[in-house]
Amino acid sequence: MGEEIKSTLEIALEKAAKIGKASKEELRREELVKEGRRLAAKFLSEKEFNLLKELASVNPEDKPLVVRGAVDTLVRNIVFPRDEHAFSEIEKVLKGLEQIFADFPQVKQLTAEIKKLLLLYHQQQKQLYEQFKQQFKVQMAEMEEALKQQYGEDVKVDMEMHPQFQQEWQKLKGQLEEQYRQQLDYLKGLFFKMLPA
Repeated sequence: MGEEIKSTLEIALEKAAKIGKASKEELRREELVKEGRRLAAKFLSEKEFNLLKELASVNPEDKPLVVRGAVDTLVRNIVFPRDEHAFSEIEKVLKGLEQIFADFPQVKQLTAEIKKLLLLYHQQQKQLYEQFKQQFKVQMAEMEEALKQQYGEDVKVDMEMHPQFQQEWQKLKGQLEEQYRQQLDYLKGLFFKMLPA
């Protein structure tokens, strides 16, 4: 076991040494990707920001890495919607990707497929939530009855704030997300396949 720990330590030290000795080219590449991420973040946060104009002003030899960074940030923002408001944020992300990949005729079909998948997820989540609430109401009625027996007066418990409700709902929601995650990850991955190598 001592040897195993030693070799793990050696590996960690080698990695640390490599990090300290990143070549100028590697550092430059990383800076270009960071610039793309920064541009995409600015696009998402500022209403009047013109992403295409900014990308067009990038040096042509640097552009693939800057675009890769921008695409990475946009794709990371394609997430399962929490509520209806989240759809407007996702719309903006997809609009940015459509702008970047305007030369690819299939990009509109891809973004439409993502919207459809996220909408289906959201509808199914709402349905599941209502079903779960109905099932949990029975448990809550029993709990309130037990509290009434114990304290001799009516006790109302806010079902949706109850820790057990929250815990069980998060578990159910996680299972639902898992059903959709593989398909969403596949669709998101297609954007990276459109990038130049």
